[in-house]
Amino acid sequence: MTEKVTEYFDVLIVGAGISGIGGAYHLTKQCPDTRFVVLETQESFGGTWLTHRYPGIRSDSDLYTFGYRFKPWTSAPIATAAEILKYMGGVIEENDRPSTASGCIGWLLYI
Repeated sequence: MTEKVTEYFDVLIVGAGISGIGGAYHLTKQCPDTRFVVLETQESFGGTWLTHRYPGIRSDSDLYTFGYRFKPWTSAPIATAAEILKYMGGVIEENDRPSTASGCIGWLLYI
């Protein structure tokens, strides 16, 4: 029988949408010794931009105000879900850190 391992975190972020990814970024920069994990039940990050898949989905407000201050949005102000997911993926790729949590891919733990 396999022994279960209990892991402890200082912070638990629920959801890998725009806010969860932003929160993880700020924890790595402002509290670098904080142990945290982002829990996500979907197959990937993205929140609304992943789950809403109807034809033509796009932002309804300009992304210059929607994007992160630490990684300003530089493309057209109105974007498709695919463009927003690519932007979020870039943030994760550029700022991810290794995780010691079992089942984690960097920050993210898909449950």
